Amino acid sequence: MNLRFARHLILTALLGTLLAACAPATRPPATSSIDQQAQTLIDAGKPAAAAELYLQAARKAQSPLRQQLQMRAAGQLIDDQQYDRARSILDSIDPQGLSPEDLARKALLNARLELALRQPEAALNALPADTTGLPDMLAADILQMRAKAAATAGMALDAARARLDRQPLLQGQDATDNLHALWALFMQATPAQLQGWQQTAQRGDLKAWLALALIAKETAPQMQALNQALDAWKAQYPGQQQAAAPIIEELNTQWQAFQTYPAQIAVLLPLSGPFSPVARTILDGIMNAYYAHQNPAHPVSLHVYDTGAQPASLLSLYAQAVSNGAQFVIGPLDRNQVSRLAASGIVSVPTLALNYVNDPSATLPDHFYEFGLSPGNEAEQAAEKASLDGHLKAVVLVPHNDWGSRVAEAFKRRFRELGGQVLAVGNYKGNASDFSPAIVSALNIDSSDARARAVSRTIRRAVKFDARRRQDVDMIFIAGDPRQARLLMPQIDFHHGTGLPVYSIADAFSGTPDAVADRDLDGLVFCDAPLLLNDTGKPAAARAAMLQNFPNASRRYPRLYGLGVDSFNVIPYLKRLAGQGWARYEGLSGALHMVDGHRLERQLLWAQFSQGVPQLQGSPTTPTDNASDSGQNNGSAQ
Repeated sequence: MNLRFARHLILTALLGTLLAACAPATRPPATSSIDQQAQTLIDAGKPAAAAELYLQAARKAQSPLRQQLQMRAAGQLIDDQQYDRARSILDSIDPQGLSPEDLARKALLNARLELALRQPEAALNALPADTTGLPDMLAADILQMRAKAAATAGMALDAARARLDRQPLLQGQDATDNLHALWALFMQATPAQLQGWQQTAQRGDLKAWLALALIAKETAPQMQALNQALDAWKAQYPGQQQAAAPIIEELNTQWQAFQTYPAQIAVLLPLSGPFSPVARTILDGIMNAYYAHQNPAHPVSLHVYDTGAQPASLLSLYAQAVSNGAQFVIGPLDRNQVSRLAASGIVSVPTLALNYVNDPSATLPDHFYEFGLSPGNEAEQAAEKASLDGHLKAVVLVPHNDWGSRVAEAFKRRFRELGGQVLAVGNYKGNASDFSPAIVSALNIDSSDARARAVSRTIRRAVKFDARRRQDVDMIFIAGDPRQARLLMPQIDFHHGTGLPVYSIADAFSGTPDAVADRDLDGLVFCDAPLLLNDTGKPAAARAAMLQNFPNASRRYPRLYGLGVDSFNVIPYLKRLAGQGWARYEGLSGALHMVDGHRLERQLLWAQFSQGVPQLQGSPTTPTDNASDSGQNNGSAQ
């Protein structure tokens, strides 16, 4: 071999090495073929079959391809809800020889599995503590999982940090969706929570977003007030204007809409007949909000129609109201009339019904909205609160009637969705004073007594025996009016329920603090409207005005008064609430949000009785997060 030929071989080899290094990374042909076959199965709705395909290929592959194929199989099994099998595969994956990227993907799969099993804390623990050095897409997926798990665990501030860290890694629609998810976290928090988070925040970007959220929550619905608040915010946080531009634009659009009330509003309520006391209380709230809104530049007229005198004439009254110029309708109130109107085909202007249709699956007309005080929705929130508090096994005590059955079913359904189990339902007679039969049955004390009697019969002599309740229960949910709740609480203690947390809905509280009458309610955790629980801000001022101006109605039906105020004040917000599921309106009856574009639901506050007086707690879905914010915007959320 001469020198020239040797040099040629060396140069050829070097060139080949260089070209190989510069060539784009591709999967081996066999792997690409497997991925194509698996994708065909996935598109056909067969993720389990795709998982089998990956596992077959993994058995013939070498490390690290073997582990990569196993991870793809585990991901498909998680999608197919085969959680035990997915965990078995993930646990069997040998981490030896895996790159940092593959280790991060395995951690992400473990977190996905834990979150699917409703174990958000375990999901957070499974994720890498730091995403530095990982590809942007993988880091974004990890931060997305961190945000979801933290939000599910009630750690809204941690979720917000993860969203902020994720935003620079995204483009296009992904960036827009992440930004709205971040904003939704802030909008679900109360102003008090936002203020508390801002006081402990150390990151400049987080401080800026919290300040912007407080503007959205607390600024008066006038454009001048918003412009002044935004100008001050931009001066304080100049580096965040570009990132927040889409939200600022939405705030401007929202505030412009707040100025636009319909020129004529019709109110359809049963002001005569059996529902008249309730209807007149709602009307008091509507009128109070109407007079508070008076704006000479944009006058609004209000026309009231009585649907109680002739209930069958509802449709003709609605048509008459529209014919007379109504551009918006509030009402009707009766559930059957709401259902009748929704199905009539004559709804021609935006309408806010003050109840819900009988069939939740019914298709509703455009611009037809439902709004009411739903005990079933409150029971669902009680299930969410109990689940967040760590309870998994419940017994339920409700009146033996249709109302009690609906409330119990709503609690059971939501508690089951969250991974809990209702062990028993006790139905008590609502007009009785002794609820022992229902309590004894639900807590399984009668079985304990039966065992004692059986032992006594077997040995043919009396035995000394202390009855015991079932030991697998870790909470109780009750529903009833204040009299029933005051009787239930001490009777639960008497029947060996001492120490079990007890949750309820708003009906358990009369609405008027009475430390003497409510002393037996000590320990009870319940949800209720800001109008009745919040001692500061607009709710407190509205309650004081209600007690002064409408003392009789406010003591009998305070929540309905708040419903009336909100039904008028929410009108300019409805279009935004219907189009943006994360949007909230902070009302007297709760933080209002729209479900399925038609159904207004209330997020309530939580309180616990202590010495006969309700003491306000944190929000049910975003508990107060007192953690100090020390995370930096470096790809990790501490």
